[in-house]
Amino acid sequence: MNIKDVTLGKLAVAGLLFSSLTPYNNSLVNFRSAIGDRIDLTIQEHRDAMMKWLNDWGCRHLSKDQHQVASQSILDWYQTNCSTLFSEKKPLWQLEDQEIETAANAYGSLKDRKGARRSRYGNDSEVRIGATSASKILFAIRPKAMMPWDEAMRKSFACDGSPQSYAGYLNTIRHLTLHFETLCRSKGFQIDYLPERIGRPNSTVLELINEYVWVTKTRTREIILPSSETLLRWASLG
Repeated sequence: MNIKDVTLGKLAVAGLLFSSLTPYNNSLVNFRSAIGDRIDLTIQEHRDAMMKWLNDWGCRHLSKDQHQVASQSILDWYQTNCSTLFSEKKPLWQLEDQEIETAANAYGSLKDRKGARRSRYGNDSEVRIGATSASKILFAIRPKAMMPWDEAMRKSFACDGSPQSYAGYLNTIRHLTLHFETLCRSKGFQIDYLPERIGRPNSTVLELINEYVWVTKTRTREIILPSSETLLRWASLG
């Protein structure tokens, strides 16, 4: 990713396309409405809401009839690992290298846990929570700092799904957030106000960046966004 090519205008357009192309934002709103002001995965209802949201966000291998299997694995992981993470108020651009390493370790501990059981032709097997679901669970509990990804995103960034590659991905996105921080300051406001400035007051900065990456950097649906000059020319048309 050439960070210098990314502009605030392109970020806004990518978010508009994301909302038009997918139902993901609506399902995220429903999930947050179900859990209230703060997520606590020791609460069964919060885990139930999250399992539904994961399915809505494409994690269909965690099938509905096996939700309790994944829910128990997530609870066990949460009780061990959540306290090791930084505050939920801390955004990605403020994380130290050690905090990213701790987050990557928590991700690695989660992704290999049991997510479901399968029985086929008399043979039983276990399905793991996996790289995609693990990143999305971390995003659910740390929405300002933990970037979700899917297989197409991992391929686009040459990531293999390991904890080391997840740490590398977070570092890449951290550099991107710092770029946006600089752009926001040049426009006279702090990055915390970016969602409000582009008409998304209930979103986090990381959500907007995730939408930009999903739209522009995944090989299966890569979209070339218009330049700032083109956007200005369109705006002048009235």
